[in-house]
Amino acid sequence: MKENKVLKSSMIVMIFVILGKVLAIVRDSLMLAKFGTTHSADIYVWCFGVVFLFTSLGYGLSTTIIPILTEYIETKELKERNRFVNNVTNISMLLTIIITGIGILFSYYIVYYFANKLTNDPMMFNQTVKILKIMFLSVLFLTLQGVVAGVLQAHKEFSIPAAMAAAANLIYIIYLSLFVDTFGLTGFAITTVLAFFVQFIINVPKFKKLGYGYKFELNFRDNDLKKLFILMIPIIISTSTMQLNLFINRSFAMGLYEGATAVLDCANKVTLLTYEVFAVAVSMIIYPILSTFIVQNNHEEYKKSLVKSINIINLVMIPAALAIVILREPLISVLYLRGKFNISDVKLVSEALILYSPTMVAYGVRDILNRAFYSAKDTKTPMIYSIVGVVINVALSAILYRYMSVPGLTLSSSISATVITIMLLLKMNKKFPGIQFIPMIKTIEKISIASIIMGFVIYFMKKIFIINVVSGFILNLTILFVCAVVGSILYFALTYLFKIDETMYIWDIFKSKILKK
Repeated sequence: MKENKVLKSSMIVMIFVILGKVLAIVRDSLMLAKFGTTHSADIYVWCFGVVFLFTSLGYGLSTTIIPILTEYIETKELKERNRFVNNVTNISMLLTIIITGIGILFSYYIVYYFANKLTNDPMMFNQTVKILKIMFLSVLFLTLQGVVAGVLQAHKEFSIPAAMAAAANLIYIIYLSLFVDTFGLTGFAITTVLAFFVQFIINVPKFKKLGYGYKFELNFRDNDLKKLFILMIPIIISTSTMQLNLFINRSFAMGLYEGATAVLDCANKVTLLTYEVFAVAVSMIIYPILSTFIVQNNHEEYKKSLVKSINIINLVMIPAALAIVILREPLISVLYLRGKFNISDVKLVSEALILYSPTMVAYGVRDILNRAFYSAKDTKTPMIYSIVGVVINVALSAILYRYMSVPGLTLSSSISATVITIMLLLKMNKKFPGIQFIPMIKTIEKISIASIIMGFVIYFMKKIFIINVVSGFILNLTILFVCAVVGSILYFALTYLFKIDETMYIWDIFKSKILKK
């Protein structure tokens, strides 16, 4: 594999991911305009958080099926691959149906024990139980989506899985634009189920084009199936911890003030804007590449690709995190300041966002490291450390939210994510000794210096605009646009001046593809 293949592939996938993120911004803006930071928003965000815990099932399936199916692609015929995929699909569906049934049956008790503040208002409580029951139907489609998306990625087909979010967000936007006033929160819950169904179904044509087709296969004794589920259980536990941390923080927030859960969720979404566009694309692509190196027993290329991926993540995440902190109020205003979401909500989200931003970098690097462990068929290490992360987050949240309100919850998440990422990095070096830490640290230093210089420039540019221009949507949009353009050019120039390899590579592509025309 060429050294910069990860960067090339990431750029292609990012187009689809960016489209999905733009539509997600429109979705969230419409949602907050319709519901604001009210109890209705709290109910939906909390119920979605419960159901989203089960995304770990789909993620676990897609993650574990990739290295196993990669071996099948190298060694076995399509018939055998199809048999294995169908067996995984059917058993996963059976398990998911059971989970969905239990979830619907015990929705009352889930709300009672984990959102007990709602018990003070019978109408809110009953509405939350109703919404949760509807949204539990999404779990089946999350599982199916995990299987088919994993198969596509094992075949190095990334574009359709990357487009899933865009398709789902389009469904949300249609509902919020045309039907929300008629069908309200209940209709929004049904729309959520439909959105997850669409995420699954758009993968099917490409899945069939690769030669796969559905047949009823049900063999619990299959050795590869046992291997998959043995690998998957730790992955489910480790990947669910991010959602579990959010769920825990949302549950703490439910006891603060009306709209606190919505404020926390809004801060989380703004923080993860760049992470979900870029880091997810890189981790999606690096995983099958690392899996191939493990199959080939090529540990040197494995370590080089790992370091290259971490450098790429830091190249984008570090300046993005700093820029979002500096431009947080204009950014939140442009995204959400309309309808029932007012200027006081902007300030609340802005306060929470400051302490949340370090998670962008930590999550990005952590995702790469998790995928690296999974590709080496080590699923226990990420699981153990993720559990430690939950313990840290719960302990800190229980203390900090009493004194710092929602910002205390965001700070606990940042500390937990950063500590676990460092632990994973040290453990990876023990597993594969000889990782080039010193060059990687030097790259981080260069990126940090360039980011700080850029940060000073855009901070003073923002101040100049605020002093000299009338406030409002146009001002905020202008601030974001000008600061983004000037900041990006300055940052790119500085990283080129500092001779960061990844920037040099991007410049070489630009010269060869654009300047020669």
